[in-house]
Amino acid sequence: MNQTCLKYLLSPWLKYIPKKNISNLNTDSRTINKGELFLAISGTKKDGRNFIFQAIKKKAAAILYETKIKEEHGICEYIYNIPIIKFLDLSKNISILASRFYHEPEKKLKIIGVTGTNGKTTVIQLINQLNHLLGQKTATMGTLGNGFHNHLYPTKNTTSSPIFIHSFLSKVYKKKTKLVTMEVSSHGLIQNRVKSIPFYIAIFTNLTQDHLDYHENMEKYASAKWLLFSKHKVQKIILNADDQYGQKWLKKLFNCYTVAVTIKNPTQKKYAKKWLNATHIKYYNNYVNIKFESSWGDSEISSCLIGDFNVTNLLLSLAALLEIGHNLSDIVTLCKNIQPINGRMQIFTKNNKPIFIVDYAHTPDALKKTLNAIKLHYKKYIWCIFGCGGEKDITKRSIMGAIAEKMSNQVIITNDNPRNEKERNIIKNILSGCKKKNKIFVIPNRKKAISYAYFKAKNNHIIFVAGKGHENKQIFHNRSIIYSDQQTILNLLEKHI
Repeated sequence: MNQTCLKYLLSPWLKYIPKKNISNLNTDSRTINKGELFLAISGTKKDGRNFIFQAIKKKAAAILYETKIKEEHGICEYIYNIPIIKFLDLSKNISILASRFYHEPEKKLKIIGVTGTNGKTTVIQLINQLNHLLGQKTATMGTLGNGFHNHLYPTKNTTSSPIFIHSFLSKVYKKKTKLVTMEVSSHGLIQNRVKSIPFYIAIFTNLTQDHLDYHENMEKYASAKWLLFSKHKVQKIILNADDQYGQKWLKKLFNCYTVAVTIKNPTQKKYAKKWLNATHIKYYNNYVNIKFESSWGDSEISSCLIGDFNVTNLLLSLAALLEIGHNLSDIVTLCKNIQPINGRMQIFTKNNKPIFIVDYAHTPDALKKTLNAIKLHYKKYIWCIFGCGGEKDITKRSIMGAIAEKMSNQVIITNDNPRNEKERNIIKNILSGCKKKNKIFVIPNRKKAISYAYFKAKNNHIIFVAGKGHENKQIFHNRSIIYSDQQTILNLLEKHI
C-alpha cells in the first residue's frame, strides 16, 4: 500500500499543511476507507462537496474541498480533527496530485496516446500486437479494456480517471513494462484526466461528427482534440494528413516533431519531420495489400484488416513503431501475422452461409466508411443492421439512416443502447433520414433482427452488424442485460449448419 505525506503531496500549491499520511486518493465518498484523502470536487453529475460528512464518518485522513474563489485557496478548517482544506480548481489538478502520490511513474515509461473520432482502438491494438510480436511487453488502456496485451480487464470509460491512470502506470512500471498505449478521448482531455502525462508519441486518427450532446458543435469538439497537441507534453506527433483537421494541424505544428501519414500531396512533406504514404493499395475479399514509401524506406505489407480506414490505421501504427525504434523490415515481416481487432470489422463465416461482419461503427462517418469497405472488398448484396444509442447525439441519427439506406441493399433498424430514451423515438429519428421507409425493416430486438437477416439472406450475401462491436451488454433504462452481437452470430452459424 502507498503511504504519502500530505505535506509533500500539496507542497507545490500550499505552504502550511497538517502533518498527515495518506494511504490513497478517492473522489467517491461511498468507497472511502480509513486514512484516505477525499477529493471533494464539483463533478459533472454529482457534487462531491455534498458528501463531506459521509467521508468524515468513514474516517478519511483529510479532505480537499474544491473552490472557485482564489482568496479561499489554502484555508483549512477542522471537523472532528479531520482537516478540510480548500483547494482552487481542484478538479483540474487531480492528475498532478495523482502523479505525485504514485511517485511520477509516467516519467519512467514511454507512453503513446491516440485520439480521434474513429480508429483509436484499432491503432493501439495494432501497436500492441506488433510490439508483442517483436518481443516487447506492452500495457494498454482503452475501450477494449485495461491491462497487458491479451490480458485485458473491462473498463467503463475510454479514458479512465486520473487517479486510476496513475495507479495503473505505477503497477505496470513495477512489472518492468516500458511501453504503454492509451486511448485519449475528448472527454478525457476536457476533464484534465491526462493533464500530467508526458506523451512520447501522440497520434491523431481523424475527426468527424460524434459526442455533440457533450461538446455542442464540431468547433468545440475539434478544440477538445486539439488540446492533446497544443497544451500537453508531447515529444512526437503522428498525424493522419488525409483528414481535413490533420492537414490543418500539420501546418500549425510546423515547429514540432511531426510525422505525416497518408499525405494528400508531396507539398505536405515540407511541414513534417518525417512522412509515410501508401503508393498502391490492392483490395481482396479478406485482406489488403499496401505498397508504401516513407522516410524510413519503401516496402510492402499485407493484412487481414479490410477497408481504406484500416490502411490508415495500419500506417499510423507502423509510424509509431518506427518512432520507438523498431526496424522497418522486422515490422513488415510480422504484419502478415496481425489478427483482427475484437469487434472491429470482424468477419464471421462458415461454408455456404452468409458472411457476417461486426463493427463498432456508431457514427455517420464510421458507418459510411465501413459500408464503403464492404462494397470495395466484396461487391455483394449487403444487409445493414444498426441502431443508435439513447441520450447521445440526436442529430446523427437521421444522417446514419440516410447512409444505411443509400449504401446497403437492405436495412434493419434495431436497438443499440436505448438507455432512458423511448426505443420508438430513437427509431423514428433514424427513419426520418430515410426516403423509402416501407423498404426498411424495424426489429427492435437485436437478437431477432440478426436472426431474421440470417434466415432471409442468401449464401453469397453480407450481413453487416454495426454499433456494438466487442460489447457484451445492452443498456435499457438504468439496467444492463447480457448481450453480444458476436455470440448471437456464432450461435446461428453453429446451430444451423
